[in-house]
Amino acid sequence: MAVKVASMGAAAHAALKAQVARINALNVYPVPDGDTGTNMLLTLESTLKDAADAEYSSPEEASRAVARAALMGARGNSGVILSQMIRGACDVLAEHGALDAATFAAAMDGARERSYASVREPVEGTMLTVIKDAARAAVEAVEGGEEDLPAVIRASAVEAHESVRRTPELLDVLRDAGVVDAGGLAVAVILDGLYACVTGEEIESTFEADDNAPDLTAIHAEEEAWGYCTQFVVSGFSGETEEFEEHVYGNGKSVLVIADEDTVNVHVHTQDPGAMLSYAGGFGRLARVKIEDMEAQVRSRSEARDGGGRAPGNVGVVAASRGAGNRSLFEEMGAVVVEGGQGANPSAADLARAVEEAGASSVVILPNNKNIVPTAERVGELVDAEVRVVPTRSIAAGLAVMVGFDEEGEPEEVAGEMEEILGSIHSAEITHSVRDAKLDGRDVPEGSFIGFLDDEMVAAGASLEEVALSLAEKILDQGADLLTLVRGEDLDRDDLEKLAEAIRALDEDIEVEIRDGGQPLYPLQMVAE
Repeated sequence: MAVKVASMGAAAHAALKAQVARINALNVYPVPDGDTGTNMLLTLESTLKDAADAEYSSPEEASRAVARAALMGARGNSGVILSQMIRGACDVLAEHGALDAATFAAAMDGARERSYASVREPVEGTMLTVIKDAARAAVEAVEGGEEDLPAVIRASAVEAHESVRRTPELLDVLRDAGVVDAGGLAVAVILDGLYACVTGEEIESTFEADDNAPDLTAIHAEEEAWGYCTQFVVSGFSGETEEFEEHVYGNGKSVLVIADEDTVNVHVHTQDPGAMLSYAGGFGRLARVKIEDMEAQVRSRSEARDGGGRAPGNVGVVAASRGAGNRSLFEEMGAVVVEGGQGANPSAADLARAVEEAGASSVVILPNNKNIVPTAERVGELVDAEVRVVPTRSIAAGLAVMVGFDEEGEPEEVAGEMEEILGSIHSAEITHSVRDAKLDGRDVPEGSFIGFLDDEMVAAGASLEEVALSLAEKILDQGADLLTLVRGEDLDRDDLEKLAEAIRALDEDIEVEIRDGGQPLYPLQMVAE
């Protein structure tokens, strides 16, 4: 089964990569950074890379490894949901020795169940609906007596595409934008790839291990730098394997338990390797024991990086950001910066590395983009630090929230202060339309500037100044004392100075500040306090 599943994964990747531009173009808003397809492709690619060249002796081991790899590489909302689909399917595949029609249908239903459970408030008309409908079609085909695997996959794929076509009927925002759900289409395309694989159709996979690709095994070790990396073999194993595995998984992290007849190979990160070895010794003879202090390695790396060691504060903060100016501003205020934002979402692994780098036992993450929020919410599963997410949705909002950061404060109080600031501000940003659209029944031609206020598209016009002043007026109507303008890489400084004066002319009491951010795609971001 492992070979077939691996081949199907590569085929799914190839199919998705061939359609990624089409999927990205389905962004509800006509902005130049639609990245649903890219996020799902990178999530799948990371999963494949992490499993490349690995040999698994059991479906259980392969399932756990692939599920973890999917979570580690998850990017953006769509990538996180895809990782949970993979995890749900893997949970089912681990229980079966062969991939047949019934197993595939059960795996699809497992993907449906896990993905719905991962979302606090599931919305129909999205990729969740598509996986639900595709799973139902597979299950109904098997219950109807179909035993041919390709036929069941085809039934699932056909229904997935039908479900995609129905998404605008379930979600008003899709209907108004004249598009189908991008994540849902990606799910259907992945199923197309699976069908092509099992029928022998040619889909040339563009995935291959790159000699220059990072050593993900090493990266994982850094992310799981907690306790002691403990490896050993139990030979002459006697006892209940399930009981043994449950104990190891329940008392450690980054666990691999590989069982082969009467030999069990174990890799686990634990705070008490002695207790782990004593327990394992009750099941057989121990050999090839290796113990490494992961936390000491991290301290050593941190001291080398900081030139003698920077004592971590009580609280750390990680911020996703783009643009040299924004990076400098965040770092000056004490944040560890992860490169990423609109059009380039960081993975859960990227954020986990930054949390480890922060070095504090409690870390606040500022996603600074709505599509990074769900990824940030998964980071706590990957690190030992206590993680709190303050769901900032723009770089400008993140900069404003940093005012409440105090590295020596109590974690709950610091996070609470930052959340309070977030609740009191208004964020706006301007980009340009990459296709013809409609705004409140008004035509918005391709190339127009469009303005968002608190994630809602509320202004459009032929010039940036026109849109910026419209946004400023709406902000002033809601009440504001300070308006900070964050300049993107495509906006001239002199033009921004003139704009600032025009905004001051709207209200003599408003204080306007300018920051050089350097973010791409969005020439201007604003935050009102």
